[in-house]
Amino acid sequence: MTESTSTTSCQNCGTELLGPHCYKCGQPVNGLVRHFGSIVGDFFDSVFDLDSRTPRTLWPLFAKPGFLTREYFAGHRVRYVSPVRLFFFLSIVTFFVAQLTFHVDNDGEPGGGRATVTVTDPDPDKGLTVSFNGRQWDPVTNPVDIAWLPAFADRWINQQIGDGIENAAELQADPERFKDAVLGALPSTLFVLLPIFALMLKIIYLFRRRLYMEHLIVALHSHAFLCLAVLLLIGLSELEDALPVLETACSWMQGLLFVWMPLYLLLMQKGVYGQGWPLTLLKYLVLGVCYFFLLGFGVAATILASLVWG
Repeated sequence: MTESTSTTSCQNCGTELLGPHCYKCGQPVNGLVRHFGSIVGDFFDSVFDLDSRTPRTLWPLFAKPGFLTREYFAGHRVRYVSPVRLFFFLSIVTFFVAQLTFHVDNDGEPGGGRATVTVTDPDPDKGLTVSFNGRQWDPVTNPVDIAWLPAFADRWINQQIGDGIENAAELQADPERFKDAVLGALPSTLFVLLPIFALMLKIIYLFRRRLYMEHLIVALHSHAFLCLAVLLLIGLSELEDALPVLETACSWMQGLLFVWMPLYLLLMQKGVYGQGWPLTLLKYLVLGVCYFFLLGFGVAATILASLVWG
């Protein structure tokens, strides 16, 4: 007897369908043999979770400190974008927009928008120098020679120094590459710092008896908020540049946003963990100092690595 292959039955095993997947063999109802637009929609929905939950998520993420985290802990999850997808989506969009709008110039002429850094070099012929034993490093006349290291290790160190100097000279000649290096370092640094920040929360709130994954949810939501705030700052900067009549209003909004960012994180920490203000303020300051130290160190280390191996 031939099994039914109608749309109400699984095309793989013939079991009656009760949802978008067969409960017996697990095959999804929708395969790839369908309209391309439907596949694109499924891709964005599965990767970025872009559906009706997005506006329902973005507003409380921006305006209600700690609300999404408390909702997640309370089990109200299906109505909002998941913390991982929220951070992933906002970080990609933010740094993509930053790459497009942030420019660096050698000659002091703006490179587009107001997010412009001017780089000047009072002595362009001197370049970057490295000293060893009180004299300028040179791969032939004055190389790094550490007695307790084998010869191949000394050769490797000197090779890395030479590559670093060459890459630094290229960055000096083309500061746009330095911008790309910084913006390229930030996403990977943030991804590395996420679990570390969650661990810091776990340690500093050790006696609250929360699971590490709960602290990771806090870290994901706080980082997603920062990405959204940076995206709004970039948007206001571009709007101010495009419509000079709105310059004053945009400047005020940017100032308020700069104030809201640290205040939001403080209110979020207070709302999620529920401790008194003295302890919350103390832990907030300790976390802030440690985090920004790690962030600066991480970005600097990534840029230095790109100078040597880039």
